[in-house]
Amino acid sequence: MSRDAVRVMQSLRRTIVAVVIGLGLARAVHAQEQRDSLIQVEVRDGAGLPLPDAKIEVFTLMDGGVFWEWVAVAPSHLPEGINLLRFSHAGYRPSTFSIPLRTGSVVALRVRLEAEGDTAKRQLLEAREVRAVGLAIEGRMKSDVVGHRRILESGVAAEETTGRFSMLLRRARGTELNVVPASGGTYRPLAETAGGARTCQMSVMLNGDRRQVLPFAAFDQLYGTADLEVIEVFPRSASLPAAYQVPKAGCGMIVAWFKNL
Repeated sequence: MSRDAVRVMQSLRRTIVAVVIGLGLARAVHAQEQRDSLIQVEVRDGAGLPLPDAKIEVFTLMDGGVFWEWVAVAPSHLPEGINLLRFSHAGYRPSTFSIPLRTGSVVALRVRLEAEGDTAKRQLLEAREVRAVGLAIEGRMKSDVVGHRRILESGVAAEETTGRFSMLLRRARGTELNVVPASGGTYRPLAETAGGARTCQMSVMLNGDRRQVLPFAAFDQLYGTADLEVIEVFPRSASLPAAYQVPKAGCGMIVAWFKNL
């Protein structure tokens, strides 16, 4: 074999080795990403057919940003904590709700989107039910992370001229809350207790932060609806996922998401 032929063969071997190593590294990186992902998402339509091109966005405060905003994201890039997510696809009504993620467990989430034609007559101040099933899996343990909740979505703030959350919840339909008169012409939302009575005093969590939880009366005095993005209402204490529970609460929960907090 000539020297030129030897050189060609050696160069070909080096190229093959480099390709094999590159493919191996790519597979390793992909496998690492799969292992590190805190959530697995499946989006389907009302009939149960998959929507593989569905868009997933997270409501977040970007580095150096002032306002919270919607950012498209791959499920594998979602961080630990309670994340407000929006799932959308052309021809379907977007679905918005939060999901708690935690290192050491993986959430398996299945979301169903409604066709736009099915919701054309729905009023803006009508709270919708989340059509999703989500389980946090840790070893043999499985726990529900969706629970039972109702959502008042983007745009509801414009429907309340007083800027008061108590007035907004009084007018909203479908929240499943017992909204009763309170002092000063305001109203107070009550959740359902474990015994079935709707007399439970609710707390409010701000932007999914467990460190920022306060009684509804204080929340209604301190915050207005102007910068509101979404309200999540957990109207029953028995179906509030563990990630949203706080010490000494023992009741349902409202999670209010603001563009500027």
